[in-house]
Amino acid sequence: MRRVIELALVAGVVTVVQSSAALLAADPIAPPPPPLPRQLPVPKAPVVARPMQPSELTRSVPRGVKDLLAIQKRVRLLVGDLSEATVGLRIGNGAGSGVIISRDGYVLSAAHVTAAPNRPVTIILPSGKILKGKTLGLNKEFDASLLKIDGKGPFPFRPLARPQDVRTGDWCLALGHPGGYQRNRRPVVRLGRVVRAESRFVQTDCTLVGGDSGGPLFDLAGNVIGIHSRIGAPTSWNFHVPIRAYTENWGRLLAGKSWGRPQRGRKPVLGINGADHDQGCTVTSVQPNLPAAKAGVKTGDVIVRIDGMAFQGLDSLFDHVHRKKPGDKLKLSIRRMKQPVEVIVTLAGGSGP
Repeated sequence: MRRVIELALVAGVVTVVQSSAALLAADPIAPPPPPLPRQLPVPKAPVVARPMQPSELTRSVPRGVKDLLAIQKRVRLLVGDLSEATVGLRIGNGAGSGVIISRDGYVLSAAHVTAAPNRPVTIILPSGKILKGKTLGLNKEFDASLLKIDGKGPFPFRPLARPQDVRTGDWCLALGHPGGYQRNRRPVVRLGRVVRAESRFVQTDCTLVGGDSGGPLFDLAGNVIGIHSRIGAPTSWNFHVPIRAYTENWGRLLAGKSWGRPQRGRKPVLGINGADHDQGCTVTSVQPNLPAAKAGVKTGDVIVRIDGMAFQGLDSLFDHVHRKKPGDKLKLSIRRMKQPVEVIVTLAGGSGP
């Protein structure tokens, strides 16, 4: 019975209370990364999780107790090391989370947490140790920012995943300090799934709340796959900065540059998940009570035209949606069970696509 009860962590929230030794390297301290614009030279982690992988960790749907136990075992194995690299941030009157991604103290967070370059920041390790640092560059369009801890370290850190290795359906772990850092509480860990992995964002069903912003999203190999950005209206419908927003702009971030327009206000929302199709995109799920569902779009539909125009892939569909405003109408030409269907969708406003 005890083993079955423990499986509740698969759908729940785990608060980590145990101690864990920091990941300290015996190697010489690595020099700061050189300012290469398209490569992030993060030192190799002293303990890197094995590549994933056993099939029970990669299946979209667990096949039974064996798969659930494998996921539970993996989470327990990782959580101490992941927690050590997850930090609380205090910047001015604001608070958020971040993750250390190099031995010499570079930290990823969200642009709306850091707000501007060259600001003093307080970094709080899970042990309660307080460090000083400063904000570096930020990409407001993607909500990506970089910070640096004062001193050479070594600091506990986690490596970055390759952007192409983040896939829809993958299991993931969200860590952070919801409500802000609390001395008697370790970073809170939540298990979830990648709902969508796009070039501009990663979407998950991990439960997030205020204070989590800027915190890390990990895969089950212990690599950083995203940074918490926008928390959805349901707290289990959230958006994360993709890793490529950092790796492809590393030189500008390192140099303390600030660019891009923040994504403010209510964005047009369609309310579907999908997959690329050679004639457009396939609808893989429809979010209830949102515009697509209200217009009659169904799971399995193939959208072949938007407002009479052909398009290629899911990114193209959402690029078109994002050029609209809440309240605008879209005509979707759909192929359903080999039959043509047309629907008119009135876009709503919200925080996600």
